Amino acid sequence: MGLDVEWIPDTGYRGISDKQVARIANDSRRIILTRDSDFLKPYLRKDAKYGIIYIAEPVRKDNLDKLARNIVKALELLKEKPRLIIITSSTIESYPLTS
Repeated sequence: MGLDVEWIPDTGYRGISDKQVARIANDSRRIILTRDSDFLKPYLRKDAKYGIIYIAEPVRKDNLDKLARNIVKALELLKEKPRLIIITSSTIESYPLTS
């Protein structure tokens, strides 16, 4: 899909804390794409300067295409303003990073 993705298990950062993930994402000007519900918590949301996309359902073969399309839509929304975006294969919800 032409996206530049860095997957933590493929780096030397495996096993790092969520706070460290946010710091690395900020340092490299990246959006966090995750299934880790900890990133829904306010203390982590505020640390993600470029935004968070949270996938709120298991990724399976039968929903992969729809999730991928919604990730691309979420990325477009994040160009406007950093925020938390929660996606499923059928929904996209947007929330501020800070309360």
